[in-house]
Amino acid sequence: MTMIGYFSRQAVQLRAGNRGQATALFLVVAATLLVVVFASIRLHHVAVARVSAANSVDAIALSAATWEARCLNLIAALNDGAIQCFRVIRWTCALWAALAVAAAFGFGAPAFAQYTREARRLIAGYWDTAHLLVSWSEKIRKAAPYLVLGEVAAMSSRRNVAGILFPLNPRGPHDGKNTLELHLAHGAPIHLMDAMAPISGVLNRLKRIRFLKGATKAVIALLEGALRGIVGTNKGPIRMLEPEKDFTDRQLVRFEGIHTVPDLPIPFLGEQGKRRVLEDATAQPYGGGSAEMTWGSRLIERGSK
Repeated sequence: MTMIGYFSRQAVQLRAGNRGQATALFLVVAATLLVVVFASIRLHHVAVARVSAANSVDAIALSAATWEARCLNLIAALNDGAIQCFRVIRWTCALWAALAVAAAFGFGAPAFAQYTREARRLIAGYWDTAHLLVSWSEKIRKAAPYLVLGEVAAMSSRRNVAGILFPLNPRGPHDGKNTLELHLAHGAPIHLMDAMAPISGVLNRLKRIRFLKGATKAVIALLEGALRGIVGTNKGPIRMLEPEKDFTDRQLVRFEGIHTVPDLPIPFLGEQGKRRVLEDATAQPYGGGSAEMTWGSRLIERGSK
């Protein structure tokens, strides 16, 4: 019994000397786990912020290109309107020519005289409308860069992304590098006399008749007076805006944005408000044509740093 009591007292003493070691081990393991958990949360938070920043930058660049596409569609619609005016003038002259031929041979002279007065008014009106439409397209071309800049500023503020658009200058030299503009050029001139070819051709044929009758002379005199009146009020040829040959290589917009990762309520990480994400994206309008209203926008490049 004495030996058993002695060993029992020794065991109790040994256990008393090791008291508290499990607590220290638990604290070390718990701290390590907390560091791993918080680091994972931080990494996930940064990854989510990076994806959000990339989406925001893509949206801003795409929106800038979309506004360019909208302006191009509007210019194409105005060009199409000018083309339709040209066609109406040509068909008016074709009908006018048919009536002139009939009147020259003694048929429908009163109708020809009445239509001559109406044709002068129609041709002058549609030609003025065509000039007005082309002038509006030039104004849209000049206003497009400011619409793009306004959209970029609004979206940057709404999405909390600070950045800059390239190119930025709305009215710089037409070099395709530092100027934010629609790379359009004036196309071939369209003359009023080209649209009036049917009636002017009939007039020239009537003049070549050797033995003119009284009705033919009256038709020629009426046509010459009407044509002189129309040409006298002519405002010159129309030159519609068309995409330049290297349009697809020059009509690009690139946005570089910086997004600050929001703070996490974990003070001992020491990274609150210090992590910034830099993203950039490039977009462009595509498709369509000088009179085809099918312009769209697309992203063509994106990157991150």
